[in-house]
Amino acid sequence: MIHRLQGFRSALFFISLIALTIYSASPVRAQAGQAELTGIISDVSGAGLAGARVTITETLTNRSFDATSNDEGLYVATNLKPGLYTITVTGIAGFNKLVREGVRLATGERVNLDLELPIAAVTETVVVREDASLLRTESSSLGQVIGNRKITDIPLNGRNFLSLVALSPGVAQPPPTSAGASFPRINGGRPRVNEYVFDGISVLQPEPGQVAFNPIVDAIQEFKVEINSPSAEFGRFNGGVVNLTTKSGTNEVRGSAFYFLRNEVLNARNLFQTRDSANQKKPVFRRNQYGFVIGAPIVKDKTFFFVSFQGTRQSVGRTLTSTVPTLAQRAGDFSSTLGAPLFLQNNASGVSATTANTGTPILVTDTQGASVQARVGQIFRRGSDRQAYCVIVPIPLTTADS
Repeated sequence: MIHRLQGFRSALFFISLIALTIYSASPVRAQAGQAELTGIISDVSGAGLAGARVTITETLTNRSFDATSNDEGLYVATNLKPGLYTITVTGIAGFNKLVREGVRLATGERVNLDLELPIAAVTETVVVREDASLLRTESSSLGQVIGNRKITDIPLNGRNFLSLVALSPGVAQPPPTSAGASFPRINGGRPRVNEYVFDGISVLQPEPGQVAFNPIVDAIQEFKVEINSPSAEFGRFNGGVVNLTTKSGTNEVRGSAFYFLRNEVLNARNLFQTRDSANQKKPVFRRNQYGFVIGAPIVKDKTFFFVSFQGTRQSVGRTLTSTVPTLAQRAGDFSSTLGAPLFLQNNASGVSATTANTGTPILVTDTQGASVQARVGQIFRRGSDRQAYCVIVPIPLTTADS
């Protein structure tokens, strides 16, 4: 009985610890992968209205955030997930309710949206369907957001989103390697001096300057490339910041499946893999990438889930061209690399050397003291004897020589 009571207390303590951790961590969310909305609530004369209630509602999940304007009419809403929102302003006596639809917030953006409340003559609601201004006046940082449409529609070799970073100005993308897409150079910096933030978490490995995890392309909502003057929340970088946001579940069941195939049958023959009796087939190159993404609600307007999976199977045969020394060359005999024998030939202009066997052989002394016929490409030893190299005898290295 005592053991059961102790086990029950341990389990209760463990559950309480998890609940406390979740409760205490929920208000502290990373801002790097989020968006912010700010602005002035005013009347028709431009005077700020205090105490206005601003409700920001995400269109796909109906999740809402509240903010209240201060004495100057300023409201600020932080930690907003990138997406489409509806802004509702209420709570001011003598003014109509204002609804602003279709406000799109992007990753890492601080958007200014000033709202003007009309004076209430009769009970009515003003609905404005318009996106927020593209002019970003709340931040001095320079960057570009790459949206989901480009991410999924542009062909990617190996399905690595890093190739799309080059769509931003000030970015140079080195040629890809056999391992995949190369890391970009932002503003002339080396690849390892950039910062990579996925959903507010840094995934950069400072040494050797690589990313620990690359998300599935279909699971990426968008990403922003900060190329100049990012805010103080980003650190330990000298080049730029790649700020990425992944998808999440909504009130609707949404998903997709994919399958990508590469096969040597669809490839051109390698330039150095000529077709002959020994090489009838092309080198093997088979890559199969497949998977799915799906998001759905668990409790409508409250709890959602999103799952992504990708599998990769690859088999690659490589063609290598190299020169291997023969057994004779390993022993120091390079005579097989020489050209045709040389002969002396008398002609109208005098005596000349020729490879045509019509004259007298040209004889030289090699480094072994033997008399040999000179050949095209012959190498002679420097010095007074000028003896020809046919056989190179290895000389043991002594302490004095070293």
